[in-house]
Amino acid sequence: MKKNSTVATNRNEIFKEPKLTIGLDLGDRSSHYCILDEAGKVILEHNLPTTAKGIHQVFSKIPRSRIALETGTHYILGPFGQDSDLRRWGLKLAERGGKNAKKRAVVAVARKLAVLLHKLWVSGEVYEPLRNNHQVVSAVA
Repeated sequence: MKKNSTVATNRNEIFKEPKLTIGLDLGDRSSHYCILDEAGKVILEHNLPTTAKGIHQVFSKIPRSRIALETGTHYILGPFGQDSDLRRWGLKLAERGGKNAKKRAVVAVARKLAVLLHKLWVSGEVYEPLRNNHQVVSAVA
C-alpha cells in the first residue's frame, strides 16, 4: 500500500521554515528522507531514487539545511563490501588496533563518504571507486 503524504500539497510552505533538518538514509537504488522543523517535529517523510537526477529534483528546491546522513559504512567495511579507495582507507584505520578501532573506522568512513558525496554533487564528477589506484598505476607507467 502506497503511503500518501498529506503535506505534499503544502510543500512550498514547508520549505520556508527557517531551520530545517533533513535525515537522509542512502540506499543502493532508493533512499528515504525525513524533514524536521526546529522543534524536531516531522514535517515530511518520503523516498526518492538514488540517482543524481532524483536527488537533484528533491534537494534543489530545499534551502540550505542541516543534513543527518545514514550510510552503509558497516557494509563497506564488512566482508562483502566492494573494493574501493574508501574501503581500503577504512580497513587501514580499523587495523590500527585499540579498543574501539572498528567503531572509529566506521564513523570516519561515514564522514569521509559524506564529504565525497558533497564533492561529487557540487562538481558533477563521476565516482571512481579506485581513483587513487589508477593514479598510482599511470604514474608508474
